[in-house]
Amino acid sequence: MSSRLINATCPECRGPLTEISDGNVVEYQCLVGHRYSPEALLHTHSDTEERALWAAVVALEEAQNLVSAVSPHLPASARTLLEAQADKKTQQAAQVRDVVQQLSPFRTE
Repeated sequence: MSSRLINATCPECRGPLTEISDGNVVEYQCLVGHRYSPEALLHTHSDTEERALWAAVVALEEAQNLVSAVSPHLPASARTLLEAQADKKTQQAAQVRDVVQQLSPFRTE
């Protein structure tokens, strides 16, 4: 049996991945114990990419709601600055949304 650390992290817990080879069988395992076949690792990684990008869209879009909630409690000059920043984050959310919609999962066939 041989093993080597690869320069990637577990799609579930973000721990370092080790490639474990036992003859004809190759698996990838993290420190926590999540194990993947090569195909399962690629599939799970694709899912993780999509979830992370959707989380970024939500976080960026929430900026507008947060600014709306807190700006009445701030000086007018701060409100103007924050509204411009929130508008920029809304534009960035749209850009990330475009990236997510163009994602394609890994394929082995």
